[in-house]
Amino acid sequence: MSVLQQQLAKIHLPDFSGSTHIKHMGTVKYSFDSMAVRSFQLPSSQISLVPGVGLKLTISGAFIQVDGQWKISYIHISTHGGFDLKVEGLSISVGLRLGSDGSGRPSIAPSDCSNHIGDVKVHISGKFGWLVDLFQHNIEKDLRKAIEDQICPLVSESITTKLEPLLQTLPVTAKIDGVAAIDYSLTGTPLVMSEFVDVPLKGEFFNYGNRSAPPFSPPALSFPAEHSLMVYFGASEYLFNTAGYVYQMAGKLSFTITDDMVRGGGRLSGYPVPTRYSESHRGTQIRRSELTAGSRNVQYP
Repeated sequence: MSVLQQQLAKIHLPDFSGSTHIKHMGTVKYSFDSMAVRSFQLPSSQISLVPGVGLKLTISGAFIQVDGQWKISYIHISTHGGFDLKVEGLSISVGLRLGSDGSGRPSIAPSDCSNHIGDVKVHISGKFGWLVDLFQHNIEKDLRKAIEDQICPLVSESITTKLEPLLQTLPVTAKIDGVAAIDYSLTGTPLVMSEFVDVPLKGEFFNYGNRSAPPFSPPALSFPAEHSLMVYFGASEYLFNTAGYVYQMAGKLSFTITDDMVRGGGRLSGYPVPTRYSESHRGTQIRRSELTAGSRNVQYP
């Protein structure tokens, strides 16, 4: 919203001129120029889902304040002054099409846009300002159209040049430790329904220093039809299998217990760990044996 507000504050109102006929007076020529936006406020916004498309951003109650200069010519009279324009009750509705680019990052693009101005008020100051007030309705109509014609192009530009490039900087991998990292990039376009958004993420561990594809494929993953909770997160066995594969190939799932670890002061001292004997126990000679402990071996092709 802050990006959009900054862009909309850049609205440029072109100079315009015209003439109008005032009863019992004749024709009055006028021009308005040097118009600049002094304030642009977006107090209320709402995001809703659009099935098959993405999102819809709705802004209501927006306010714009503009000031500038006016000039009129009537018979042999020519005068000028300043004016203050207030636009109230501005509403904007813009559709946002969600997608995925080739790098697995989300993409966004404007799909449609509309806007409506509730009320336009012009306050004229300066000598003969009362004369301008006689055709104020015409002026407000012209200013309303000038503003409405620029809002949607500016909104679309802010999405294309500001928001979309920002999404391209989002990370899609994260380092876990010195061995592994995880890839959580998009594997497809987010599926938008009337009540939820289904976001397919990769969920794959890989060797941080030397990435290679795992020797197995991910299974299909589906969610139950229930939608009573706000967020559902699902992970298939593929996520855990890739983690096991990476650490197994890095030799991190093997652990050897040595004498120094078992004896007093060792890393396992005080724990009920089996040890080895070289002396006779109850008349039975116990052979020296080496004890190796580790996690369950996982066979990978």
